[in-house]
Amino acid sequence: MSRIRTTLVASVFLLCAVPAAADVVRVTLANGDILRGELLRQTDDTVFIKHPVLGELSLMRDDIRSVFIGAAAIARADAPPAPAKPAPPPPEDRGLLGFGWLKDWQRRLEAGVSGAAGASSNQQAHVGFMADYEDTEVRWRQRARFFHAESDGEETANSAVVSLNRDDLLPGSPWFRFAAGQYDRDAFQDWRNRLALNGGVGYQVAASDRYRLLLRAGLGGTYVWGGPAREEVAPEALLGFDMNWKLSAQQTISLTNALYPSLKDGGQFRNVSAFDWIINLDKEAGLGLKIGINNEYDSRPEDGADRNDFKYTSSLIWRL
Repeated sequence: MSRIRTTLVASVFLLCAVPAAADVVRVTLANGDILRGELLRQTDDTVFIKHPVLGELSLMRDDIRSVFIGAAAIARADAPPAPAKPAPPPPEDRGLLGFGWLKDWQRRLEAGVSGAAGASSNQQAHVGFMADYEDTEVRWRQRARFFHAESDGEETANSAVVSLNRDDLLPGSPWFRFAAGQYDRDAFQDWRNRLALNGGVGYQVAASDRYRLLLRAGLGGTYVWGGPAREEVAPEALLGFDMNWKLSAQQTISLTNALYPSLKDGGQFRNVSAFDWIINLDKEAGLGLKIGINNEYDSRPEDGADRNDFKYTSSLIWRL
């Protein structure tokens, strides 16, 4: 019995004399370096480890980004991060109104109204449609708008414009070819109807994600009919530029100007300018605000007509 008791006491003594295995530790320093070793001890401001090469180290907690103690914790820390879920593909473009028209084009509808009442009353309304497309070979720009105004119950403006421009791009070159056409209907012009066609060459002066400047030069002509004015064909030249500037993720401005010197009547010309300022109010919904200024200057207007035909508009726009 005494021998058994002696053996038990000796076994307990031996177990207590063997030191407990030290915990393994992984320390990530503030500079990104990783140290691995055995954890000796730690205090509120210092971690003491035994590195297999550097020996015993004392690390200030202010210089430590993270500490993982134990094999299981270190294994989780060493595991590669789970792959990020791929972003859902963008919704398929089904074209205008879902019928496939103008598929993959940027399409927007604009509309605006204004009015005043008092000593006199006036109302203005306008609607418009914009569509743009561009790839490595071609660039399209389509515009359509209708403008109507009344003052004291009397119509003072009634016009519609539809235009289409095509640029044939030359990959690797700033030069391009273009062809354009525009139809105008204006109840307050002597000609009532006007069709303008032109074509030529262009040069891309500057292009970036935020800014683009294009120059154009060409030849063309106009054909007018209807109204008091006689039917007439007038050849003309074209000198113009297009500028687009993305001020921010929410704001974009564009400015175009085209000078049409007459090739029939020396010294006569017309000049067409357009300025648009678009502010994106809700990108997801495609809702925005557009402020526009359009003017056509005619160096030889009809009798009693103003040389400038200004139109100022503010409208809401929707992506279609």
